Amino acid sequence: MLALTSKPKRDHKLAASLTLAGLYAGFIGWTYLAWYRRPTHEFRWADPKKDGSWRIWTEDGWFGKNGYAGGADKMGHAWATLALARAGTEMLNQWGGYSRLTSAIVGTSLSQALFLGVELRDGVAYSFSKGDFVFNTLGAGLAFAQSVWPSVDEAVDFRVEYLPSKAYRDRFAESSDLDVAEDYSGQSYHLAFHLGALDRLSQWKYGKWSRFVDLTLGFETRGYKPDPLMKPDTQMCMSGVLERCDFDKERNLYIGLSLNAQGLFDWALGGRSEPARKIAHGTFEVFSIPYTTLRLGEHTAVPTGEIPDEQ
Repeated sequence: MLALTSKPKRDHKLAASLTLAGLYAGFIGWTYLAWYRRPTHEFRWADPKKDGSWRIWTEDGWFGKNGYAGGADKMGHAWATLALARAGTEMLNQWGGYSRLTSAIVGTSLSQALFLGVELRDGVAYSFSKGDFVFNTLGAGLAFAQSVWPSVDEAVDFRVEYLPSKAYRDRFAESSDLDVAEDYSGQSYHLAFHLGALDRLSQWKYGKWSRFVDLTLGFETRGYKPDPLMKPDTQMCMSGVLERCDFDKERNLYIGLSLNAQGLFDWALGGRSEPARKIAHGTFEVFSIPYTTLRLGEHTAVPTGEIPDEQ
């Protein structure tokens, strides 16, 4: 009876598809302005010594402390692919009216294809990184799992916490640098598990707080990228002529508790404004609010040699 009398849900397939196309066009335009206004060369693979060669935590591995970004670039690739895939999936499904599976396949495939194109373009502007491609794929895989298996979406998020670093603010003020993606010194990545996904805890009479708290594994680097506007001469640094060099770099891995902003806004906006709740829910699936993580344990590593400027 409800199906016969209820007003059918409207879909906006064309509008959603065109909006998604516009989002991709805008992103492609930004990549040119931020990364590719430079001469090209023959296709080049990244130096295996700098690209990790499948060695993850060694000094020169993908997360090695002697890598050009200390591993933050790999986190950035995984996060960006995931975020774009999830945005496309939800746009096609919730607004466009496409089926959940179709939306997930299209949204994830488009994001993976876009970042494969970025890597191929890198091959003639910088170098093609196998590691970047691997982490693009890992991000796409997690996005697809979140999109088609509700239990995964309810339990796990991969988010970035971001505040522009001083080095990036200086570069932006000096030259309107648009490469915010490489401001790794301002980024912290969180693989978060929602404590509210534990049924016994969330349904316990004293467990309602669990909807607002995540167990977080965090990763960040400081001082690797972006480069400061003026890099001191290496020989002057090593000889002690300069009091302070730009080689203060560190890679931090930590575990802690963080605010589940999704749970907070679901609770605050539920029953009041469903569109606002959905926007907040999607936003805080991929972004963390700064200063809302309590670090319970941390491991810091510093580089032991000269750090390359590129892969």
